Amino acid sequence: SSTMRQLHILIVLFFPFCNSLKFLAYSPKFGSSHVQFMGKISDVLVEAGHEVVMISPQMDTLIKGAGTKKARVIEIPQAPGAQVFEEFVNNKMVKNIWRESSMFKMMDGAEVIMEANIAQCNATLYHPGIVELLRKEKFDVGYTESIDFCSMGLFHLAGIDKYAITESLAMVDGNFFYSQIPSNPAYVPSFTSGFAGENMTFLERTANLLITVMTGMSKESFLDQWQKVFRAYQPDFPSLKELTVRNSLVFMNSDPLVDFPRPSAARIIDIGGIAVSDGAKKLDTTWSGIMDLRPQTVLISFGTFAKAHLMLDEYKKSIVETAKKFPEVTFIWKYEIPEHKLSEGVDNLVETTWMPQSDILDDPRLSAFVSHGGQASVTESYYAGVPLIVIPICFDQLRNAAQVLRNGVGLVVEKTNLVNSEKLEGAIREILTNTKYGSNARKIQKMLKDRPFSMSEIFVRNMEFLAKHGPLRQLDHYGRHLNVFQYYLIDVIAFITVTALTGLIILLILIRTCLRCIIGSFTSKTKLE
Repeated sequence: SSTMRQLHILIVLFFPFCNSLKFLAYSPKFGSSHVQFMGKISDVLVEAGHEVVMISPQMDTLIKGAGTKKARVIEIPQAPGAQVFEEFVNNKMVKNIWRESSMFKMMDGAEVIMEANIAQCNATLYHPGIVELLRKEKFDVGYTESIDFCSMGLFHLAGIDKYAITESLAMVDGNFFYSQIPSNPAYVPSFTSGFAGENMTFLERTANLLITVMTGMSKESFLDQWQKVFRAYQPDFPSLKELTVRNSLVFMNSDPLVDFPRPSAARIIDIGGIAVSDGAKKLDTTWSGIMDLRPQTVLISFGTFAKAHLMLDEYKKSIVETAKKFPEVTFIWKYEIPEHKLSEGVDNLVETTWMPQSDILDDPRLSAFVSHGGQASVTESYYAGVPLIVIPICFDQLRNAAQVLRNGVGLVVEKTNLVNSEKLEGAIREILTNTKYGSNARKIQKMLKDRPFSMSEIFVRNMEFLAKHGPLRQLDHYGRHLNVFQYYLIDVIAFITVTALTGLIILLILIRTCLRCIIGSFTSKTKLE
């Protein structure tokens, strides 16, 4: 009957909403790549029929938007005390990363980042009506990057006991004891281990261990500051560290097919590539015309953070001189200030303040990509099957560069070598003339696209499972309760070593005593005779 048919239509239309879950995302505007990643995974959940509310504290007002097109965003205005973060990152730090090689010098003055985080957390916590609003929403699951501890405090106040950590990076050493991500510095390069790959020398392994331990200790040293914020709000507020380690799942922006192999655990789920745009758009007439200018095209981009106009003048000159040596190749360079007129008189060098990067990478006419080696750019290249020349500037980019070498999809030029255009010229010539890099890149591309489950599906299904059956305390492992000496069995190895040496010394003493007795007895017998 028509009535039954109408009822059936209503059931079909409203059934998805019956199963709809509500998620809370915490995503401070800390950096463009972080914001874009959190926005993308939020959109993935909305596309699956769920509701997502995103808290977006404005740490950096120069970052426009919250990275999401489909989630409901609650913007928290920038705290007065957080302005120092914006000034430090966009002025001092972006200049330091081009001029300094030492990570410590790059981060000189970075204590303001922690102060800004605390100030912004205070502003978020005391934002009018925010805690009451979050409680009324009755969220099923919360998720956040482990940038700071503010998110965990807010989740607790909102009554959320099912939550996940969603990292926009492939490796975050400092969060080892909080996110329960196993690691082994003997062969897993740390977040800031430089060009050290998995086959490290003794000194590299020593440095890798120290970095892994020190980054964790550094983060824990600031834990009390966040704790004070929430204890001031609620005197009996529980331990933020304990709240953090009680996460149920940890999603990593890593793909085991391309990343360095590492120890894992049941709670660790790789979703590397989830933020890569699905289905590249066809280039418009202007960009397509640029790609048709010459037989080969090379794309140059250093991302949104490492501004190209702030690099040393000799670096800029080196890139221009390199382009001149390849008249049969079109170079597209993302450069923020066209008034500098760097490409003037260089016909094959096209400057642009913006470009559809993912669409260009997916165009078969692109021959190579010169990149800073950011997580997003490298991942996009893998999915597009484009060989890379990586010029790492700072942070995880050096680790990503070592990963590119390991996979045989590109070459690395250290930024300090840009003073000599021959280094960059040699790398580009090798990539353009040696087919092995393109072949390896296409093999990886095919593997990534042929995987049985998409990263979006893996993420959504696990988040739905967490909502229905969490908190997933079954996935806890006792390793998080152990200190460094216990976790890596240093105490056991030391005990066995000391015991063995003690036993050996005792044995040697006994042998020496016995020999003395035998020799003494023999000597006495000889004298008697």
